[in-house]
Amino acid sequence: MLPNLSTNDASSSATQSAQGLGRLVNELSVEFISILDLDELIETVARRVGEVIDCQFFGLFLVDEAGGGLIWKKAVGYSPEEAPAGKVIPFDRSVASAAWREGHTINVGDVSRDSRYLPVATEEWSHPRSEIAVPLRLERENRIVGVMTMESLEPNYFTRDHERALSALGNHLAVALEHARVYDELRRRTREMRTLIEIGHEIASILDLDRLLNHIAALLDRIIDYEFLLVGLIDEAREEFVWHIEEGYGATKREHASRTKVSHGVVGRAVRERRTQIVGDVSRDPDYYVSDKWEGQGQRSEIAVPLIYEDKVIGVLALESSRVNAFDEYHGRLLENIANNLSIAVANARLYAEHVERERQLEREILMARDVQRAMIPEAPPQMKGFEIAARLEPALNLSGDFYDYIPLSSDRTGDRVGILIGDVAGKGVRAAMGMAAARSILRSVARRGGGPARVLRDANLRLHRDLGRQLLLTLVYAVLDSKTKTLNYCNAGHNPPLLVKASGKWRALKTGGLLLGVFDKQQYKSETLRLEKGDAILFYTDGLTDAHTPQPHRVEFGEERILDFLLEHRHLRASAIIEAFLNQIEEFTAGAHQHDDLTLVVIKAL
Repeated sequence: MLPNLSTNDASSSATQSAQGLGRLVNELSVEFISILDLDELIETVARRVGEVIDCQFFGLFLVDEAGGGLIWKKAVGYSPEEAPAGKVIPFDRSVASAAWREGHTINVGDVSRDSRYLPVATEEWSHPRSEIAVPLRLERENRIVGVMTMESLEPNYFTRDHERALSALGNHLAVALEHARVYDELRRRTREMRTLIEIGHEIASILDLDRLLNHIAALLDRIIDYEFLLVGLIDEAREEFVWHIEEGYGATKREHASRTKVSHGVVGRAVRERRTQIVGDVSRDPDYYVSDKWEGQGQRSEIAVPLIYEDKVIGVLALESSRVNAFDEYHGRLLENIANNLSIAVANARLYAEHVERERQLEREILMARDVQRAMIPEAPPQMKGFEIAARLEPALNLSGDFYDYIPLSSDRTGDRVGILIGDVAGKGVRAAMGMAAARSILRSVARRGGGPARVLRDANLRLHRDLGRQLLLTLVYAVLDSKTKTLNYCNAGHNPPLLVKASGKWRALKTGGLLLGVFDKQQYKSETLRLEKGDAILFYTDGLTDAHTPQPHRVEFGEERILDFLLEHRHLRASAIIEAFLNQIEEFTAGAHQHDDLTLVVIKAL
């Protein structure tokens, strides 16, 4: 409440405040221009002006021509509900608006007699009697950027001295406000650009399409104010938008995405014209389309940005607001930046989904091939009088380039002659597995025609070279075991030499043969016949056994010397027990190191 002052006292007080303000103008002009934070500047203006002018009410407005009025930035003495920050006063109402329109300070001695006066509820329900409104003009640009108002409970409170001092202060304040506004805009845009970079990184890191699209709303909330979000991708076959995201107006996520024709709406125009569409008032746009579900939600403005990837429109991103002219070209540029990143991310997510599906299909095919390949591996060794045979194949991957096989050779079905082979196709995975299947088929076909191991490998090599060229390289040992004669006739085509360990402990490597199969078409091979005695053991193996190694960084391979020592130590065991002992030893030796190669063992033990 103001103190009870006589008319002379009030006049004297006003004159003193005007003189004090005049002295303060030069000080404030320097102080204001040094403050670059807009909110801080406005708070400082209200506080410093209040120090020299004994008025009860203060207001500061910024001009918003696009919004059609003055925006409250600071209110002192008024009810917060009546004068909240951000509220817009139309240009055709209030003394402040008149000062903006007319371009000069307006001093109203009695507001009750001025039709331009806009009553605003005060904190203590008191009633202002006089008001002064000062336009904040940028002289160089002849542009008004805001209006400063003061009101007093006393009629005719503001004098000509107030007008002159406040007008001068207003010019300085206009410059300071513009500097602060530019700085604030620069700072805001810097934050937004930083946010856009972060958004770009976030979008690029998401390869799941549904997760990517569901993440867009949270990203846009960080930089743009809107009520409704639409993200649609184009179904070219049906010429429709598939609306993956419809958020806002109380929308709930649906199990199935809705669809509309690509030709409909502002979004359709964005696709046709391949450029951003900004609609300030959708009620005046003939292309605006809204489905029955969203009718009457208060939509007033819309912005739609096409999603373009490699010069092809793949979808659209759209925002709606319940405010007129909610979006401008600056929002358009922000959304275009996001849309560019989103378009690439959508394309990447689709490619990734296709890649995943191809990988799944390949995995299914590999598993089928694995089952077929495993069916080629003998389920059980042949039963031969005087011998025990055992074998094991441990593939490094689902598919293997290693193989072993037993081929019955006795014409009289006595089972006393069996062809035994072990091979290793160069490479791994699908290619090696296909080579294994081809080699096995050829070797079985050639072996069943008869002949010794040297002839079988010569003919098989000719077939492999003729049919596959040098697409397949194969090391192989082929042996014929005869239970009647207790002999083993073998031929080694470039494979790891099998080890023969006698019951006495003597040993030798079986190297007789020739080059690996598939290199030369007219390669010749030699064979050797061994007589086996009770207790003798022969180990056939692939290089997966020699190459097994300890973990990094101190990689040590199992090697041939350890193989021989281990076989000598365990030669007294049965064939199957020798294999189990080898596999246990390899597992202990490698201590979990990754197995890079297939491992195959075949053991023949003379009983």
